[in-house]
Amino acid sequence: MDREEFKKAWLPYGADFYRVAFSILKSGQEAEDAVQDLYIRLWNNRDRLAGIASPKAYGLIVIRHICIDRTRAASARGTADDIDTVTDSAAVTFENAEKRLITKEMLKNLKKALEELPENSRKVAELRFFEQLEYGEIVKRTGLSYINVRVLVNRARKKLSEALGKQ
Repeated sequence: MDREEFKKAWLPYGADFYRVAFSILKSGQEAEDAVQDLYIRLWNNRDRLAGIASPKAYGLIVIRHICIDRTRAASARGTADDIDTVTDSAAVTFENAEKRLITKEMLKNLKKALEELPENSRKVAELRFFEQLEYGEIVKRTGLSYINVRVLVNRARKKLSEALGKQ
């Protein structure tokens, strides 16, 4: 594809590409840079673009990806200063703090419930649930029978579920 064919195929959609970039990036300068990046990518790959049936649709997809990449990069650098981004970030931080608090409370209740179990049940539950051992391995480690291990695991599971369900 030569320069004239490239211009005919891609340049008429520059305003559309800019609008999409601006709607994602919320900055005129960033949108212009993204469109410039799009044209550079298209020019560098012009030999592979001859079979594109709809240059506008293809360009819109590529510009969207470019903008998403730029947004992620800005977020990773901590330079996202869009108020929506800051607000969303604060909401996510609040949700994470709330989840951590709930998890901490659940772990506290789980620890208390484990301490209330009889010694054999606690030992078998820890091996099964926390070390994720199979019943056969628990039998080898504890010296208990296979059936006894299964019964202890089921009783412990029931008691722990009840303790966690009371929250």
